[in-house]
Amino acid sequence: MKTKRPLSMLLGLILMFPSTAVPSYGRIPAQAAVLQETGYDNSLFSGLPDPDDSLFSADGLPAVDDSLFPADGLPAVDDSLLSATDPEGSSTVVSSFDRYTDTVKKTSKTNEFRAVWIAYYDFKKSAGSSESAFTTYVEEMFDNAVACGLNAVVVHVRPFSDAMYKSSYYPWSDYASGTQGKNPGYDPLEIMVREAHERKLQIHAWLNPYRISNAWKFGTDVTQLAKKHPARKWLTNSKTSDDRNVLEHDGALYYNPSSSAVRKLIINGIREIVDNYDVDGIHLDDYFYPAFGSKYQTAFDAPEYEAYVEKRKAAGKKSIMTIAEWRKNNVNLLVKGIYSAVKETDPDCIFGISPGGYIDYLDEVHRWYVDYRTWMSEEGYIDYICPQLYWSFNSKNIFPYYDTLLRWVAEKKSDSVKVYVGVPVYKMNAKNNISESNQIMDTEWYNQFLLADMIRYGRQGGAEGFILFDYEDIADSRNATALEHLKETW
Repeated sequence: MKTKRPLSMLLGLILMFPSTAVPSYGRIPAQAAVLQETGYDNSLFSGLPDPDDSLFSADGLPAVDDSLFPADGLPAVDDSLLSATDPEGSSTVVSSFDRYTDTVKKTSKTNEFRAVWIAYYDFKKSAGSSESAFTTYVEEMFDNAVACGLNAVVVHVRPFSDAMYKSSYYPWSDYASGTQGKNPGYDPLEIMVREAHERKLQIHAWLNPYRISNAWKFGTDVTQLAKKHPARKWLTNSKTSDDRNVLEHDGALYYNPSSSAVRKLIINGIREIVDNYDVDGIHLDDYFYPAFGSKYQTAFDAPEYEAYVEKRKAAGKKSIMTIAEWRKNNVNLLVKGIYSAVKETDPDCIFGISPGGYIDYLDEVHRWYVDYRTWMSEEGYIDYICPQLYWSFNSKNIFPYYDTLLRWVAEKKSDSVKVYVGVPVYKMNAKNNISESNQIMDTEWYNQFLLADMIRYGRQGGAEGFILFDYEDIADSRNATALEHLKETW
């Protein structure tokens, strides 16, 4: 039998490792924290060399002293051993966290939302293909989703103010036909709805409300847009009164969030989807206002804000929103309008938003203007919020996974709003630094149990669903082992 030693002794042993092999233990949730013994089972990391055995004593690392933890149902330490190697080939010990026992929430939840994002670039290989070829590709994607144990797909249908469906408001997407504005000869969304429901998958239509172009796609040259594109029509017609419906920032085009005409266009376009297609949900991601930096008070829709201020003053109103409050209100008007349109058209259709998970940054005055607190506290905005928690448990992260999830859940004041979690499958088995400001590699992304731990601790923290990013990463063989462990959590 192993002699139990204090946790401090275990941490002391960890600190003895060379600097090139520093384990990156995250801060595990206090109420379920168990540092698992670290070692190596090469079957978990196919093709990766074993760590240097000289780093370990003959009888393994000291066991964790159970007396350090509450005795209220915490899972026993799992003695299976793990290690990993970084892409550069140096052995690095990786924390594996507790892998749970039957005493923890391990039972699958039949009502848990388990989805994958299928982004516009996942349709590059099918763009311009025949109806038969497109259907085959969709069948392959949705079969993979089912094989992964998922029950929903979140499919990009309006990435650049264009449509993967027949629309009266937006031109055909080039990801449907190969050329924006060109009819592919069939309806991709109609096919996807049919194929999803045949597999008992929910299908949620994902769109970007304000984005028209990127610096690398279409840029600011409106003649690159389809002739019937609403942005092109606004900027090239004989009227000048609607020119401000489209704004330029950092080499890209956006719809003006302060414009009532823009809100009407976006809301009507969503009502069209819910009315014409049997979708189970409408989904927005994290693209709202762009980030402006230090010039936020004079950039973008600042002239409209000044007009608002002058109008309030002229009316003798003392209450005047700051430009940050005003921009958040512009987004809120859209979100509330979308929610109303969805529920009026189909009360069973749900509406959710997936903002960036960096909760502190969302409170800053110079970017995005995401009023998540209002959405999570008041009726009539959203059915769910899905913060993108794209960090490991490592406490060196600015936003460690579990700690950040708890902060999001704490903001939920409305019983009608659910909290889902965006899970970054794309980071698995790839080199990722702790942050952009340093070059410290986060080795936890080579731990094949990490995704499973994110699901298990996510449930424990209050998450009621999960969306995996992105489809191409669940289809990539490099993540097969991690996804097998993830499937065990369902």
